[in-house]
Amino acid sequence: MTIFSTGACDIAYDDIGDGTPILLLHGFASTRVDNWSRTGWYGTLEKTGRRVIAMDWRGHGESAKFHDPNDYAAELMLGDAIALLDHLEIEKCEVMGFSMGAGLALQLALQQGKRISRLVLAGIGGKMLETTSGSAGFGNVFDAASADDISDPTAKGFRLYAEKLGQDLKAVGACAKAKREAPKVDDLVGVRAETLVVAGQRDDLAGDPLKLAEVIPGAKGDIIPGADHMYLLTNGAFKGTVIDFLTGWL
Repeated sequence: MTIFSTGACDIAYDDIGDGTPILLLHGFASTRVDNWSRTGWYGTLEKTGRRVIAMDWRGHGESAKFHDPNDYAAELMLGDAIALLDHLEIEKCEVMGFSMGAGLALQLALQQGKRISRLVLAGIGGKMLETTSGSAGFGNVFDAASADDISDPTAKGFRLYAEKLGQDLKAVGACAKAKREAPKVDDLVGVRAETLVVAGQRDDLAGDPLKLAEVIPGAKGDIIPGADHMYLLTNGAFKGTVIDFLTGWL
């Protein structure tokens, strides 16, 4: 683990292996370690000849914590990712994001144009086109005295997950309350990267990935049978689909 300072924020990241660089962007309330290392993605991607770069978003894991929702605006979070790529002198890379990380990865591809060669958007779908919040409106659940006080099972699941990882609940809650508008459909024609949109068949948070893929030029979409949101990253069929896409077989 290495710490990089953008000047306003310290970002924790891993930089492993050699070859084609791929930037991994984790989901809300998670960490680079839990989404990508624990699930075996570091080793899987290294075996395909890739340099794996995974960062903790601000407010998560080992990166800097802020308790004001304004500190989690999309331009600030994207600025952290861009600053890291600049720091590592990476001119062109692939990007894979999960859930919140996928939404931000899509915006990164729109901002950075030809800098992003391939883009994997995992755990998002058609519902992203219907919402303005980056974390499904779960901010208030982190204010509750206990997870037992939360009635919504999905919201409670995020709270318990954050607690299990030892997250700063005030920071994660502030991130959830931030208003990060999703790109408009008309904006998505500006995506230049080869794109894969993939989500589980049982992922009610993402919705249909094919609907999102339809509005991104040349994008491929795939639904993983039987998979839900939380366990997508460990699903063997999902891993196979992503590797096929990154290596040119899909």
